[in-house]
Amino acid sequence: MNILPIITSETQFNERLERRQQALDETRTSVSDILARVKKEGDRALRQLTERFDGVRIDDLMVPDQQLEVGRGSLSGQMETTILAAAANIRTFHERQIPTGFAITRKDGMEAAWRWRPIQRVGVYIPGGRYPLLSTILMTVIPAQVAGVAEIVVCTPPGPSGYPADAILGICALLGIREVYRIGGAQAIAALAYGTETIQAVDKITGPGSIYVTSAKEAVSSQVGIDMLAGPSEVVVLADSTANPRWIASDLISQAEHDPLAWSVLVTDNHNLAQEVNRHLAELLKDLTTRSIAEASLKEHGFIFLGENLATCTAVTNRIAPEHLCLQTARPEDMLERVRAGAIFIGGETPVAWGDYWAGPSHTLPTAGHARFQGPLSVYDFLVPYSVIKADARTARVSGDKVKALAELEGLAGHALSITLREENDD
Repeated sequence: MNILPIITSETQFNERLERRQQALDETRTSVSDILARVKKEGDRALRQLTERFDGVRIDDLMVPDQQLEVGRGSLSGQMETTILAAAANIRTFHERQIPTGFAITRKDGMEAAWRWRPIQRVGVYIPGGRYPLLSTILMTVIPAQVAGVAEIVVCTPPGPSGYPADAILGICALLGIREVYRIGGAQAIAALAYGTETIQAVDKITGPGSIYVTSAKEAVSSQVGIDMLAGPSEVVVLADSTANPRWIASDLISQAEHDPLAWSVLVTDNHNLAQEVNRHLAELLKDLTTRSIAEASLKEHGFIFLGENLATCTAVTNRIAPEHLCLQTARPEDMLERVRAGAIFIGGETPVAWGDYWAGPSHTLPTAGHARFQGPLSVYDFLVPYSVIKADARTARVSGDKVKALAELEGLAGHALSITLREENDD
């Protein structure tokens, strides 16, 4: 029996896309209730919801400094060195993103500039759940630090001890993050958006999470900035007959093990490759410690699309617009300008894991097809552009009539008057 069903028709493919959207739709009602409770009851709701969903009672919501240092102490010297090396890669990459702005002065004396300022206060959500995603701290906090954000707040779910995993707290301490709250899920997003007695509201919420976290971010986006809807993980491997089926199987598993709702998809024009990938999936899953989650994800949400040719396969891939796209074809570089994805991995030697931990770009990526119009988390997510305009008496004298004509064409007499008064002052 195949782990991944093989589909060939557009109808079957459309059904898969609809199911991806339905998963988000189905969470909206329960998430709405959670948001309303936190908005109304504040800290009390956070404590009750944490006991209900995480199974632990907490008093103080904020993790004390000494607990952060305990977390740092839990990291071996070698592990700390490795984390700092990965952090350096991420920091170097994001420092290259810092924009410079510009200014122009026109002949009439008008000055116009484009500048950037960092957001003042940002909330970062770090998933805890099945796995403490330590790398996500690096991938979200470092771009914010590079951008110059003054206040960075971390929310992450508590474990059985009542605190988040030591390694998560340790990395926060390594990065100098001291405002860490032990709350997770939709209730954490509500606290960051609305504020409570303990938690000051933020200007923007970033970071990936479960489908409930994603739905909550969507719900509060009219009140607070969000980076993107980064929900359950997705990978598409676009491959031809030259690809290594065992490597493909491992790439599909690597994302499937994140979440039973994750999407792991092979798109190919080669039937033999599809069959071989299924065979290797069954073999590699046998001794995998995360088999139960990965297998559930693959069987429920994964599939193989078998297309007539590579052009058809490319079109299908672009309709998915996945979070991660692995190009494992004879000439993958030639396809770069023809595909759409949050992050693209070139060739069979480049599994997604390189991007998850080491390469430098943030692994916080758009899901659910949003890569059609949005890119990875970056320094730009933590900066706000603004314009600066300055005129003088010469500007009114040289260009005043033109601006008044435009204002009068729109019927806005007050706009025209504001120019006229400056012209009179120049006289």
